[in-house]
Amino acid sequence: MSSLESKRQQMQGLALKLGVWGGMLLFGALVWLLCLGFGDSHRAWRAVLINFIYFTPLAAGMVVWPAVITASRGDNWMNDALRRPALAAMSFAPVCFAAFLLLWAGRAYWAEWLHVEHLHNRAWLNSWFLFTRDLLALLIFWWVAARFAKTARTQPDKGRAGMLAFVYCVVFSLLGFDLVMSLDPHWFSSLFGGYFFITGMYLAVAGWTFAVLLQNPPMDAAHRKDLAKLIVAFSILSTYMMFCQLLPIWYENLPEEVRFVIPRLRTSPWKGLSLALLLSVYLGPLVLLLTNRSKGSITYLRVITGGLLVGMWFERWWLVTPTLGGRMILGLEELSMTAVFASAFVLAWKRHLRQAPAAGEAFRHE
Repeated sequence: MSSLESKRQQMQGLALKLGVWGGMLLFGALVWLLCLGFGDSHRAWRAVLINFIYFTPLAAGMVVWPAVITASRGDNWMNDALRRPALAAMSFAPVCFAAFLLLWAGRAYWAEWLHVEHLHNRAWLNSWFLFTRDLLALLIFWWVAARFAKTARTQPDKGRAGMLAFVYCVVFSLLGFDLVMSLDPHWFSSLFGGYFFITGMYLAVAGWTFAVLLQNPPMDAAHRKDLAKLIVAFSILSTYMMFCQLLPIWYENLPEEVRFVIPRLRTSPWKGLSLALLLSVYLGPLVLLLTNRSKGSITYLRVITGGLLVGMWFERWWLVTPTLGGRMILGLEELSMTAVFASAFVLAWKRHLRQAPAAGEAFRHE
């Protein structure tokens, strides 16, 4: 078979895949609109929030990881074949803004603090102030990310890399406070912002690893093991951040803060999901990626990272739904909006990869 014929078949296969993702996006959007009009509108809007706080940190964190490695003087470890899939997540920025504006428009259905009287922090939770500052924060983050990504492949700038990592921590701490912790306006935790951006980086390194494992040629064993070690490290760090939130509630006897704990650890069926998350998302990688052989296996690592991506979606669902009094039910409202976000992410990511061709650098330590 000639190279021209092989290339033509590859293009046809790519067009078919993109058509499937595009069809899933349109079908998911149609089903969500039907659920919004004829189903449970509150669940439909909660699904937008859940997927926003899942896919936005995923995309943002994937862009931030090359910046973290650059700022840590790891340029000799990072090559173009690793960097390209991470920076391609920049393409999610327009979807992020569109989803945020959609959330703003539907705030009456999911922002419970709007319906609570006599709030001590009413000024901070003022609707226009909250959404304006979050929109401005997202604009700043994606602008800084774009400046870093512009030169990251040719001449990485440690100054821009450090600034991007710092801005990520600030912006996603703010989003964690404003979009998740504020769902219960009477509960507060100074650690929750840190937990939110750390788990965002955990989600992103799992997504980054899964993405590069799908590339051709396959990533070499040394890089696979290094990324697996990062996953293990951030699983432990995420577990620690959650434990740090729960421990002070117990040893300082803070009854006002058990509002977060009770629905998740004492109420069925959410306590079952809490245990499942502990065993899979938080502590699972520590056991499943303990050996060098497990870290180096392409198939095994694909299964682990794919499972983590699914598990982290349930973790976002677990953060939102019990607070709003929702039942532990997955239906068309959640699945349709997840299909919309996932399809939009994949389509934007693949489009960016096609526009930024590989530099031909193999997966190897430089």
